[in-house]
Amino acid sequence: MKKILIICLFVLTTASIIQADIFWGAANSSESANSSTAYDPILFKLDTATGTVGTTYAYSQWRTILDVAYAPGNILYVTHSSVSDTQNNKTFMLAKVNASTGAVLSDTQINTLSGTDLPAWNALKYHNGKLYAVENCWREGDNNSAWDKRGYIYEVGLDSEGDPVSAVLGAYIGGYPAPDGAIALKDGVWYVSDWRDDAPNASSWIKTSTDIMNNNFTGTLHTEPIGYFDGWDFEADGDLIGVSWFSSYGMNVYEIDLTTGAPTALYDIGSQLPSHIISFSGLTAVPEPATLCLLAIGGLLLRKRS
Repeated sequence: MKKILIICLFVLTTASIIQADIFWGAANSSESANSSTAYDPILFKLDTATGTVGTTYAYSQWRTILDVAYAPGNILYVTHSSVSDTQNNKTFMLAKVNASTGAVLSDTQINTLSGTDLPAWNALKYHNGKLYAVENCWREGDNNSAWDKRGYIYEVGLDSEGDPVSAVLGAYIGGYPAPDGAIALKDGVWYVSDWRDDAPNASSWIKTSTDIMNNNFTGTLHTEPIGYFDGWDFEADGDLIGVSWFSSYGMNVYEIDLTTGAPTALYDIGSQLPSHIISFSGLTAVPEPATLCLLAIGGLLLRKRS
């Protein structure tokens, strides 16, 4: 603990000269959600300042990726289904991945955490030693218990190794047609994407809450004419950067105006990704070094108390 504090003090004093807008994203092929064949969904590193894609990992044993969240220790948490899931995306997993190598360090079946039948956590965010997930079960016809939790937040407890061990139900986002895709945190305010079809065009409503466990999300802004935002997070300068699931929009990365809700395309990164990839499914920021130190200290203190 003392060593970490000393390192963090050094980083805090030098952070002002370190500038980076590094994100991790997730994306899928057109068939990955509907076929028993491996279609190699990917995780990729993105420099949002330049629009440059760096390291890319493909997962031949996974069918589809729903989201990705960065955590201290260069860890990525990923919700996904597997090729071995013969029930066609009914069993979703929460993987812990080494971002330096792409290796899967652990893989936990989500329904063992939620206690529901067919959960599908479609958005993830790490904060202060815990994960926060959005339930977006779409299996209404299966009469399953996860459908009753559709649109709710889960707070996911992590053990000393960073593996998920529990899930507690939190605040409500919204139900029909989909409480989908994206979750981010800035200055104590949580921002989620709620897919809706009651704007003039399909859009994502930007909903917020200051207490993710107790205060339900509300909002009046929407992202028309671009919708279906399936991942977003904040750059170091406070800009909200997002990607859409809807492949007809192209493989664009957008900046979203939090005053008007309007999205502006920054660049199309499709040519930098494998040719079979056509749809985004997540985006998460890698905090600046000073922020990472504070997150690491907070996580250590929480685990020490527990």
